[in-house]
Amino acid sequence: MNNNDRRLAKAVINDIYQSEDLIAERSFSSVYFGGGTPSLASVESIKKILDAVNNRLAGKETEITFEMNPNDVSAKKIDGLLMAGVNRISLGVQSYHDQELKALGRSHDSGSILEAEKILKGTNTTIDLMYGIENQTPESFTSGLERFLNSDINHLSLYQLTIEPNTIFYKKELFLPKEKDIERMEAIAKELLEQNGFQQYEVSSWSKPGYESQHNLNYWHFGDFLGVGPGSHSKISNDKKIVRYRKIKPLEGYIKNQKTTDLKTIGEDDLDLDIAMNLLRNKNGLRQRDLNIQLPMSFLEKYEKGISEGLLLKDKIGTTEKGYRFLNETIQLFF
Repeated sequence: MNNNDRRLAKAVINDIYQSEDLIAERSFSSVYFGGGTPSLASVESIKKILDAVNNRLAGKETEITFEMNPNDVSAKKIDGLLMAGVNRISLGVQSYHDQELKALGRSHDSGSILEAEKILKGTNTTIDLMYGIENQTPESFTSGLERFLNSDINHLSLYQLTIEPNTIFYKKELFLPKEKDIERMEAIAKELLEQNGFQQYEVSSWSKPGYESQHNLNYWHFGDFLGVGPGSHSKISNDKKIVRYRKIKPLEGYIKNQKTTDLKTIGEDDLDLDIAMNLLRNKNGLRQRDLNIQLPMSFLEKYEKGISEGLLLKDKIGTTEKGYRFLNETIQLFF
């Protein structure tokens, strides 16, 4: 445990203790170590952080996920994390092809993915894959997906590559797949995953029954979440308001002062859209009694319009097949 590792763990624990008023009497239904390179942190620091929240966990079965890059996986590290209380590993594979990994600027290769999967065999694991990568083809995507299916892992997060402004990728001339190839990859994913017992329960999430990510489900059910650590995001609500904010991102600044920034209260004008952007990602819809919020009348009025246009379900809060296929357009109803 080096000095920076120790200092960051101490700051995160302090951040948790300072959040007592926000946590109130609630328990954590899940814990997620992610948003960067948590696998560089020592097992000792992870254990200290988990010890700080141990009395707040919903129970022994609380989902505790740890993000890792394939080349950071070792038998010793995994054994240590499991002993500390981690019970789910999220492996950032992105692609099984070296050319595509190079295009993404990833530091691992297909060999380190294979080695990581061997070490993780028998561990509750999810894998992240991407499509729409530079020079990717439906054929290379298919072979990568088949390799995932052969890994015997029960959860997949599948994301389309998006190029963010002001990044190195945005400034380069990229040879990205054509729209028809993107659509073909999505169709291939649906066909192969369903054939192998996977169900799509959220826009980017596929799992075998019983292996859904509880942490992700909390987001898409509009649940609250407390973010601690540099650049972490939170959503906290009570009977009167919903507040979103994040912690400052620079590491040294955060260690010295776990300052809150970008504080935004979600008012009536923004609430309908905020709800729709979360709830409508759920593939099979949700019953109102299972939601973590009382839906505003303004939301329900807009929702009725979506029902009349064949985009939204009558018996649950969710989209029809058509509405899910055109999800961005469906969400526009709630502006």
